[in-house]
Amino acid sequence: MLKKLLLSSVAIALAGCSWNTTNDTFPAQFANADYILTDQDAQRWVVASHQAEQCIYPNLTRIQQEHFSKEDAYIHSQYVFFYPLESVIGADYVKMIQTDEKSMGYAQYQYKKFKSLNTKPLEQEQCVTLRNKARDDLAVVKGEYKSGMAEENKADANTNSDGVATNQNKFFFDIIKWGSALLL
Repeated sequence: MLKKLLLSSVAIALAGCSWNTTNDTFPAQFANADYILTDQDAQRWVVASHQAEQCIYPNLTRIQQEHFSKEDAYIHSQYVFFYPLESVIGADYVKMIQTDEKSMGYAQYQYKKFKSLNTKPLEQEQCVTLRNKARDDLAVVKGEYKSGMAEENKADANTNSDGVATNQNKFFFDIIKWGSALLL
């Protein structure tokens, strides 16, 4: 009798433990994907993605996003999806995901699975840096050349202390111009 009672209580305990478990099976459509994004990496990616989006596009609506130009859509996808993913898993694996349709589909599946995570915003200094990089990259993608060199203070570069050949001394400039024309 004791054995039956013990056996039935163990069976009930096992049934109770398995009653409320979630069955996280791997979706069959992503079988044989080149890269499988883990749940932990997906959660870190979603947090980094939300932080980047909150920083670069704080007031973005879905309607605005639907009407992005090609350049804006490219920068949005890079800074909100791929760069945060690259910071989590590395550039080589991101390239692997981008080249394999099943891997990309599974990454999107994982992103949607965890997209409701709450995130804290980036620190102000990081946010300003990220926003400036995104703005500069957008300008380059739109065909506006941006030099990678540090820019000089233009006010200092345009001032000439002696006033020769500037708007301060047009007479001197005119003498040089006419003198060179007569010599030629």
